[in-house]
Amino acid sequence: MPSNPYKTRRLALVGLDGVGLELARSLAARGVMPHLGRLLELGTAWPTTAPLPEVSPVCWTTMFSGADPGEHGVFGFGRHRPGTYQVMPVDAGEVRVPRLWDELSARGRRSVVLGVPLTYPAAAIEGVMLSGFVAPELTRAVHPPGLLPRLQAIGYRPEAELEAGREDPAALLADLDRALKVRLELFEELAAGDWDLLAAVITDTDRVNHFAWPALQRPDHPLAEAALAVYRRADAFIGRLWDRLAPEVRAGRLAFMVVADHSFGPIRSEVYLNPWLQREGLLKVQGPPGAERIAPATRALALDPGRIYLHWRGRFPQGRLQPGPEAESLMNTMAEALVRLTFQQLRQEPGGLRLEPVRPIARVHRGRDLYHGPAAEAAPDLVAEATEGFSLRAGLGRSDVFGRSHLSGTHRRFGALALWAPGRPPGRPPAHLAGLHRLMRAALGLPAAAGVLSSPADAVNYQR
Repeated sequence: MPSNPYKTRRLALVGLDGVGLELARSLAARGVMPHLGRLLELGTAWPTTAPLPEVSPVCWTTMFSGADPGEHGVFGFGRHRPGTYQVMPVDAGEVRVPRLWDELSARGRRSVVLGVPLTYPAAAIEGVMLSGFVAPELTRAVHPPGLLPRLQAIGYRPEAELEAGREDPAALLADLDRALKVRLELFEELAAGDWDLLAAVITDTDRVNHFAWPALQRPDHPLAEAALAVYRRADAFIGRLWDRLAPEVRAGRLAFMVVADHSFGPIRSEVYLNPWLQREGLLKVQGPPGAERIAPATRALALDPGRIYLHWRGRFPQGRLQPGPEAESLMNTMAEALVRLTFQQLRQEPGGLRLEPVRPIARVHRGRDLYHGPAAEAAPDLVAEATEGFSLRAGLGRSDVFGRSHLSGTHRRFGALALWAPGRPPGRPPAHLAGLHRLMRAALGLPAAAGVLSSPADAVNYQR
């Protein structure tokens, strides 16, 4: 790692949840995000690869810690409560390793951490923290607590009302824009203070992508204006922040980054793994939909997105499987069957429509091969990786393996935006999301940290 080229060891980072490099360039070229476009011209941009599963709690935790999920302990939005089948939401208490603001606080240095996923409840760091989603109680999403009256007075919300998007995506987009307006005005106020690290993540871009992906691609789409309004608001924030900080950046006293946790694309179909396990005779449930109970004869069960757990004795109340040849054979059989699974896709040809078989699962990983570290014992046994266009869901209660919901866009593991402006970053741009942690450390003057994804092979070729 090159020596730190910055004099005051400061970093400003804006996160755009779910924004791929391709989408960022497209929106910049179309005039939707001119300020981001200016930074793309001034700096170095490259795509990154997300860890699996490629969901926000896993990705942002990996980025800000530089750690593998087997080290930091986060494998998705939810986890089984030990010794039960109950699925609980994860929170910041699950994170087993320090993140950048923790290290800075230990050195007496200030951070302003705004909207970063999986920071609830807010930690008592040296500086300010406003928790990102999921943040169910605003009173626990604020540090220092003295900021709470200000947030309540302006109607601050960490997240818009996403349930509205199930029936009325237009109402959701309007609410996203309202909530984001208030949030970013406060972010700007807090960014004007004293800090060594400013990390402000905008998650509303991910919501637009999920609920209105076609509207970002088609100017004639009825939701296009509302969907692009959210992106325009995010871009204006980036522009104002850059204009304020650019003199320090050009003087070499501050580093400026814009990053995403994963990219996005359209959904061809959702794939429901629990119905597939039921069809294969591997998951047995009792009771009506919505009140299912896992039966003792179950051999495997799934959690979002693409995580499969064997029904181990000792891990689950009625589990019977034990380590050994039977379990190994079962994992091999499931992995082979999943990659052979086919989806019949309609294809337009000169002679008309025809059905084309497509494989929705690109590969299946063993958890023990994918994750390494003290938290790996909680990892899923198998992790399915989707082919582009398919969204892997648990789907307990669904009757079919394939289907569609209210969502039109889904996460992609490859191609997330990473941008260093102006010029180029120290060293080579890292190909994996965890490698961004090294760049942040360099900008902040923190000593290099050994990590599972810190080798020179983790770099990409890039063009200015």
